[in-house]
Amino acid sequence: MKQIVLKKIFILLTILPLAGCWDTNEPERLVYAHGLGIDYKDGEYRIYLQIINLRLLAKAEVSSGGAEVKVELGNAKGKTVDEAVNNLYHSSQRVIFWGHLSFLVFTEEALKHSTIKGTIDLLDRYRETRYRIWVFTTNDPLSKLLVSIPILDMSTVLSRLSDPKASFAQSSIIRPIDMRELLISLNEPGHEVVLPFLTIDKDQWTTDKGPHNAIKSNGLAVVTKNKLKGILTIPQSKGFRWISKEFVRDQLSVNSKRYSTIDLLIEKKKIKVEPVISDGNISFTIKVKAKAILDQVNLYINRQIVSSEVEEVIKKEIMKTYLEGLAIDSDIYRLSEVLYRKNVHIWKKVEHNGKIPLTKESIRKISVSVNIVNGSKQRQEPTLE
Repeated sequence: MKQIVLKKIFILLTILPLAGCWDTNEPERLVYAHGLGIDYKDGEYRIYLQIINLRLLAKAEVSSGGAEVKVELGNAKGKTVDEAVNNLYHSSQRVIFWGHLSFLVFTEEALKHSTIKGTIDLLDRYRETRYRIWVFTTNDPLSKLLVSIPILDMSTVLSRLSDPKASFAQSSIIRPIDMRELLISLNEPGHEVVLPFLTIDKDQWTTDKGPHNAIKSNGLAVVTKNKLKGILTIPQSKGFRWISKEFVRDQLSVNSKRYSTIDLLIEKKKIKVEPVISDGNISFTIKVKAKAILDQVNLYINRQIVSSEVEEVIKKEIMKTYLEGLAIDSDIYRLSEVLYRKNVHIWKKVEHNGKIPLTKESIRKISVSVNIVNGSKQRQEPTLE
């Protein structure tokens, strides 16, 4: 009997330490990393860590009185990104939790020093981070970009950095990309990726308290795992939206020869890119089909004439962006991957480091078909004549 009692006591003492989570931290005692910016200056990496006030995610019924800090920015430097992060830990008042990291911003200078390869490797290895981290680039100071908050006291988690798909659904100029897509693009031919290029806009928004800095899409950056190939501004990169399969909708202004300026909304687009092999030469055909809605007209229009003019504008934008990409040695429409998917045997014969030779003549034909379905309220004439 005594042995049975001793055995039960032994089992109880063995199980008791397993009953609690001794290594956990209380949620309210953690600091939550929301965004990370990386710069390179004077031979060192400087990181900027954005911390947001989680108490402001939902509106409180009773104000605590006084203005609360919405964003706090920590910064540190080091010979590597990892060293800079660990140097920031020295001044952190609490444990920093990385499981809610939403976005990553590289400066132009950081991308020129192979920062993207080491940073992605670091985040991919760390147990708390996820693949749903949006990736951007900029040439504006990170200390200002990362403290730019949304308008009307909206939560910081609704900013263009942490929730970019919201604004992309209304204006699909440059599609956002997350870390998962970045890894796929860099591992597939031709081993480069297009990142949204952001700037701080100081002029377009004003509140009753004064000017409001807003984060603005201002083009795209083409990068490999080791370097920055170049940056294309919005006028240079307009053709990119017509090739993007994730396109939702965007506005297009056409300087019509017959009707002056016409504004249309392009939506419901389909894109098809096909390789053409002829006498050993490789070229591509691009077919775009889209529907359009008239936003603004000044005269009664002929839809066929306007459709034809819209199609020509889209063709020119696609070709212009392609040529701008060639100027920085970029396969901006990922034609190398198209050939890889469609005809891997030919691709193997001509590829070099995953990329095929491209020239102006590599795009054989661009076919665009735009159907103007209606004039918003089913009208083709102006509201006021």
